[in-house]
Amino acid sequence: MTRIGDRPLTDDDPGGHGWRRRRASKLRLSLLVIQGVLAACDLSAQNSPIEVNPNRPTFASPALTTQAGVAEVEWGVQQSALRSESTAFSTPTLLKLGLAADFELRISSNGFLRLGSAGAASATGLADVALGVQWCYLHKGFLGTDQALQVTHKFATADAEKGLGSGVADDTVVLLFSRDLGANHVDVNFLYTWLGKTVARGGGRESQPAATISASHVVTETWSFGGEVYGIGGTPSTRRIVSNLWYAAYKVSRRLVLDGGVDIGLSHGAPRYSVFAGLTYGIGRFRRP
Repeated sequence: MTRIGDRPLTDDDPGGHGWRRRRASKLRLSLLVIQGVLAACDLSAQNSPIEVNPNRPTFASPALTTQAGVAEVEWGVQQSALRSESTAFSTPTLLKLGLAADFELRISSNGFLRLGSAGAASATGLADVALGVQWCYLHKGFLGTDQALQVTHKFATADAEKGLGSGVADDTVVLLFSRDLGANHVDVNFLYTWLGKTVARGGGRESQPAATISASHVVTETWSFGGEVYGIGGTPSTRRIVSNLWYAAYKVSRRLVLDGGVDIGLSHGAPRYSVFAGLTYGIGRFRRP
């Protein structure tokens, strides 16, 4: 039996014509794949390089949004020591999609939670998920600040019976102000949240204001550090929180920034301290801007 390559010729394939047709089809497919890769490379070359816009690790967010057409993810780990001698572990995660210039979609969660207390079993599970948008409506406005509005709805997806969530939805509105001053960057946020109340607590909502100011300084092309002071107002069911955090960040590339630091509570309502580390990564373009 004659062979061409490894393929046997049979009575169903006289002269190898079927093999030649398949080879031609594979060649056409390979050319199409190469053409697609070249087109993608051409699209990438036409667009400006992806450069991430980290929101983490501060409580505050910058006014500027993710580049249009770019998907960006922030992920971290955080371990907290609470005032009640209990502990909390979380994996805060934020996905940002630049839907248009100065407008982004935000999907966030504290990720996987583990709440532990002395003499009791730990409660584990997934945290609530929030969906929001941010619009940078003004550049170089009052006092040279970029200004933005952020609106977020938190869905009650976590297991409230385990204490992983409140069991009700919340809504938050944030005003954001940012400014660069040479090698320094400053963010100021004012937040107002309508916290949902369970039926057992009478239903309805209660309001909770918050504010934060953070500043960072670029030391070298790759290293920077920053600090923040923030406060969250108390409600009939929650205690007032005042805390400060300090961190260092390392810019691996335009698309990847690593960070780590510590958050130290200043009020009895805040955790005693938290340590954290994480990253901001530009996943890629999901459409042409």
